Amino acid sequence: MSDATSTFVQESQEDIRKLNNALLDLEDDPESSDAIETVFRVAHNLKGNFGVMGYTKASNMAHAIEDLLDCIRDGELEVTPERMDLIFEGVDHLEAMVNEISDDGETHTNPEATIEEIRASLEAGETESEDAADAAADESASDDGDAGSNPDDAHDVPLEELTEAVDLADDEELFRASISIDNDDSPHVDAMFVLDATEDEYDVARIVPDDDVLESEEFGGVFDAYLRTGDAVGSEDVAGFYDENRYVDAVAVEGLSGDLAAAEADADSDADDDASEDDDSGRGSGASHGTQEVESIRVDVEQIDQLYNQVEEMVTSRIKLRKIIEEHDLVEAEDELEEHGKITSSLQDTVLEIRLVPLKKIVGNFPRVVRDISRDQGKEIDFEMEGVDIEMDRSILNELSDPLMHLIRNAVDHGIESPEEREKKGKPREGSIKLVGERERDRVSITVEDDGAGLDVDRIREKAVEKGIKTEEEAKVLDDSEVYDLIFHPGFSTTEEVTEVSGRGVGMDVVNQVVRGVDGSINVESEPDEGTAITLTLPVSVAIVRVLFVTVGDEQYGVPIKNIDEISEFEDVTVESVEGRPAITHDDRVYPLLSLRDHLDVPAAEASEDDMVIRIKDTVRQVYLRCSDVVGQEEVVIKPFEGLLSGAPGISGASVLGEGEVVMILDVETL
Repeated sequence: MSDATSTFVQESQEDIRKLNNALLDLEDDPESSDAIETVFRVAHNLKGNFGVMGYTKASNMAHAIEDLLDCIRDGELEVTPERMDLIFEGVDHLEAMVNEISDDGETHTNPEATIEEIRASLEAGETESEDAADAAADESASDDGDAGSNPDDAHDVPLEELTEAVDLADDEELFRASISIDNDDSPHVDAMFVLDATEDEYDVARIVPDDDVLESEEFGGVFDAYLRTGDAVGSEDVAGFYDENRYVDAVAVEGLSGDLAAAEADADSDADDDASEDDDSGRGSGASHGTQEVESIRVDVEQIDQLYNQVEEMVTSRIKLRKIIEEHDLVEAEDELEEHGKITSSLQDTVLEIRLVPLKKIVGNFPRVVRDISRDQGKEIDFEMEGVDIEMDRSILNELSDPLMHLIRNAVDHGIESPEEREKKGKPREGSIKLVGERERDRVSITVEDDGAGLDVDRIREKAVEKGIKTEEEAKVLDDSEVYDLIFHPGFSTTEEVTEVSGRGVGMDVVNQVVRGVDGSINVESEPDEGTAITLTLPVSVAIVRVLFVTVGDEQYGVPIKNIDEISEFEDVTVESVEGRPAITHDDRVYPLLSLRDHLDVPAAEASEDDMVIRIKDTVRQVYLRCSDVVGQEEVVIKPFEGLLSGAPGISGASVLGEGEVVMILDVETL
């Protein structure tokens, strides 16, 4: 895929997300002028971009949507559920075609049936006001004539007359810019780029000829833009703006005072050469445009991954260098290594920052998902998202996309009751679902909460016994938080009815595995008839962490230092038996003692009085770990397992040390 196509795909995907969300706003408040203007502008932009790139079917689909929205904007058609369904269906076609372009550069979806439905809706909704609008449009077209073929014909709308129509403020003035496009073969293509730039820079009151002519093969290469400007902007400023546009061949700008400024714009470097020869040439606004700093760049994902791999290699190299120095006691080399460490840390921080992506990139389509499911199920749901601008490493976000989607679907499908059921409970007919993102230092929490029925603790216990997950005695002694954790057991579900949305006995276990796989955790809180909140706590960046190396017999493992509270010699603690299992009492609290040699099934590893014990932080897990020895600590890169080993309990991933030795990193929460 070429750079141009890649950029087009990314921008189109973003526009489709904006369009979906703006349509939801419009559906929620049909009288919102901001919503309809946003919807129309984005749809218009999509249509133009598809046309410029040569994707005719997609452009036609966007054009049909734009026409329907235009009638809604003009008050000729009302916002109805049926029309919104049609528009959303059209947007889905656009999204599918963008994905197809991303895959192989071509579109395969046929949107003609939906286009015909939209056109039929337009015809069926025609009213007398529409007829009047058509008559006015015909009169305007006759006035404009063939403005695309002759620049003089475009100058038939007096500025004074148009000034009254556009209702200028006291500090505003109207200018007419007559623009000639520097493209004899396909001027309509370059005209779209110029028009987009114009709309970004100015408040465009009118374009002559109109968009339909401007985007057609009949466009003659010249158009007029009527611009509303403020803050003492003069005709020279407007001319300077177009002079900087590489698609423009010539421009003439006229203001209300009748002054005329003309500029010849050349796509080659002649004008720039002239300016460099004479610093006092007075190129006006062109100078300010040229000195603008680039504050952000678009970076290819593959380049970022390569850079990150280099950081991994540098971290591994640092480990190897440190071991060599320790063996040879080279003081000067130690100083050099310290400097190397600073550089590596700086590079590491930079790369991790580059990889950060806002949460909204993966949750942008969630409002549309909630809308569609709730509409299918006859539920009324208010969905809100907060804190979605927080940033996380893109690899973590990629892993979270499906789990978060499943939590949202579950909240709609199982959490929120039907409007009738909510009324019987004395609750509002409309349910509420929120997705809230928060960041605290190097961790991010993402909460999906609803005000629905809540989790039925007794029902979960019954299902756990029925499925053989717990015995009846074990289920009885579980507290509520432990009962909630049962929903993450593979195959567990309390629903009696399998739906297309959820309830197939899979999903929540996958959510748990994915979150654990990226060094995260899950917390569930629920109250009967008040709702459920599921919080995912995750790292901001990928797992480059400091670990404590321990041995178990001849094997070596790593334990993240952030999880460790205390390290002691085995002979300094008192081991007792609690319910037949070894345990250690610390500060009047009983901690189970897990022997790593037993739980990791390490061959030829014998217990010894010289063993070490590690107390894990209570906030992580109330437990002691027993190992053969503690051999040091180091900052390492943790690579999560993929395939069959993905989600293996007790192991969060592996790290490669300087000598090429692979060390397993323990997940003390699932050990």
